[in-house]
Amino acid sequence: MKYQIKIKSDGKILEVDTGSTELIDSDLVIVETEHGMEAAYVMPKGLISEKEELSKNEMGVEFIRKATEKDLEKLEKLNKVAQENMVECRKRIEKFKLPMQLVDADLSFDEKKLTFYFAAPERVDFRILVSDLVHTFKKTIRLQQIGARDEARYLGGIGRCGQGLCCKKFLKGNLESVTLDMAYDQNLAQMGSNRVTGVCGKLMCCLKYELEEYREVKKKMPKFGEKITTKDGQGVVISHNILKKTYSVRLENNNVVEVPC
Repeated sequence: MKYQIKIKSDGKILEVDTGSTELIDSDLVIVETEHGMEAAYVMPKGLISEKEELSKNEMGVEFIRKATEKDLEKLEKLNKVAQENMVECRKRIEKFKLPMQLVDADLSFDEKKLTFYFAAPERVDFRILVSDLVHTFKKTIRLQQIGARDEARYLGGIGRCGQGLCCKKFLKGNLESVTLDMAYDQNLAQMGSNRVTGVCGKLMCCLKYELEEYREVKKKMPKFGEKITTKDGQGVVISHNILKKTYSVRLENNNVVEVPC
């Protein structure tokens, strides 16, 4: 059986053949890649759009096993070590006066690769930092600059809904691009951009969750400004209520009536 997986240490999305082993979304697995043994998450089916390509995988990836309790214990220890290593990395960043904010760190399952994630307003020349870190930790060092969405995912926080951020709680992969058209389709754009943006400053990921249902309901509704005949007389469509599956019509006598789909 084939699954799409996301490598925990560097975020690459690969395809792996697990043979007869069945997995479910978000299962943690151990795989062998061209760079060594890694832990990876199983991606939800359909999360990667057809327009997105899997990361290049010239050397192949071999499925080892679904993560065991012992593996999970090891990953927890590796995470603690990675967090401790961030202290030394921050010291080096200050030493070289680099304009970057360290956000998170990850140590690969085989403990050979140490990845540091950072945020910065623009590209940073961190070659001198990498050289110093290699000398300090005696490991392969990888520095990855992340965007606003990823920064929120690493740091966490509370969303507009009052709940923990989806990207921190359960989203393991990348959603398809969230666009302003999605807000228009849900009649949210007119509320202002500050009402549809998340703590990361980007459009909220949840605009994608119920989008298809909104679009299906809107297909059954007349367009704004369309003239129609209701049981109360003729009028013009002035608004939609997707949740109630109704639309409002302003009649010729200026009264407004609500009409079910």
